[in-house]
Amino acid sequence: MTTRTRTAAAAMVVVGAIAGATAIPALTGAQTNGAREITVRMKVRDGTEIHHAKRPKGDKPAPGDAVIIRLKMFSPTGTAIGSAYTECVKVGRAGGLRAPLQCMQTYNFRDGQIVTAGVVRFSDLESISIPIVGGSGAYRGASGQLTAGEPVKGFASVDVLHLDG
Repeated sequence: MTTRTRTAAAAMVVVGAIAGATAIPALTGAQTNGAREITVRMKVRDGTEIHHAKRPKGDKPAPGDAVIIRLKMFSPTGTAIGSAYTECVKVGRAGGLRAPLQCMQTYNFRDGQIVTAGVVRFSDLESISIPIVGGSGAYRGASGQLTAGEPVKGFASVDVLHLDG
């Protein structure tokens, strides 16, 4: 590698580190007061299903069955910003995508966590409105709601956390 190439590579690393260090507070809004939005793009890392009862018909989940999912969070610019963990339990009789699920999700940022909880149906994900029920660290006492953002190719979902002031 030539000296010029090494210098350019080093400069790119420094610029990337500075951009990352300054982008996280601005991106998450952790250092600001007042209402704000945090948009995260999600990629599924892994997940599992837990079955508590004999399935009523074929492969349909029964009430009490759960799904646990681990996700990686990215900023709108593509920077990795943390992880999210979701647990959903089937709470009603309807099956398939219309099944009501009681879900709790924890968004784990470097400077704290935001927790959401509510009932969803996978058939209605575009119109979800799930309460933000709390937070820790920079998000201590968080309230507001989670809604779905515009889909982005290559991501499982786009979540928008609307934090109250």
